[in-house]
Amino acid sequence: MSKSTKPLTKREQEVLEALAKGFLYKEISQKLLISLDTVKKHCKNIYQKLNVRNRTEASNYFNSRKAA
Repeated sequence: MSKSTKPLTKREQEVLEALAKGFLYKEISQKLLISLDTVKKHCKNIYQKLNVRNRTEASNYFNSRKAA
């Protein structure tokens, strides 16, 4: 799984961290005070930038980077 060299924005990093903690999209929108559609757009961007297919793979990526 090769990762993109495009960095995540600060907000995408916040969304990714919330995903890795198990928050649902609705919970992320409430926590970060953004719309549900915005959360979905950030997730789509995160998945593309990290070259992952879903929130589980994105969470695994986050946790592996955090442990390193």
